[in-house]
Order: sequence, then structure tokens, then C-alpha cells
Amino acid sequence: MTSRDPSPTPRPRRRSRLIGLAVHAAACLLACTVTAPAQAATAPAGHRLHNCGWNEAAQGEHAYYEHCATDTDVWIQVTRLFRGKYHRCVGPGRTNLDADATGAWYDSTYRGGLCSHPGDTGP
Repeated sequence: MTSRDPSPTPRPRRRSRLIGLAVHAAACLLACTVTAPAQAATAPAGHRLHNCGWNEAAQGEHAYYEHCATDTDVWIQVTRLFRGKYHRCVGPGRTNLDADATGAWYDSTYRGGLCSHPGDTGP
């Protein structure tokens, strides 16, 4: 009479396939429940969101900053190729930047991060 192991181990190939499937399902669930509602909740009426924050220039367009909140104006810092950095107050939606802009980001440390007159600039 032969004894059998009471707890058979799953085959490694089957286990890795099940883990991969579980990881893929979790990633899909996360993408569906986090990304879509966040974009829908912050988009102004009739406005299609692109990428929040800095967006590089597309062919024939300027680079722009997409401010995705709907109820605040904020200070961003803009970097330019040869002319240095400056701050700019932007409102919700898309703000076109200088032709030589190389980057832009929200600056919470500049004057508290919030502003009240989109278009204003600072050092």
C-alpha cells in the first residue's frame, strides 16, 4: 500500500497562469473604477478632458496646461527654453503656453497655490 500526500501542490504553470489572470483582472477593475469617474467628475460641461497638467505641443499647436479642477484658479510654474521660468495664474480647462515652453506644473508653494485672476503672471 502506498501513501499519498494529503495536500497536493498545484502545478507551477497553472499557478502562474492564475496569478497572471488575477493581476490582469485587478488592473482592469482599478482602471474602470478610478480613472473614468475621476475624469467625468472634474470635466466642465461640454469640455473634453485631455491630460491634466503639462501637455507637449502637437503639430501646429502650442504646448498647454490642462487644469482639471472646475472651481479653482491656481498658480503654475512654466519653464521656457532660453527665457527662464515664470509663474502664471490659470483657470479651469486648457491654457495655451508660450511657443518655447518646455514644461509646466502646479506650484502650491507660490503664494499659497491659489490665485484669482487667470492670466496674471509672476516671477
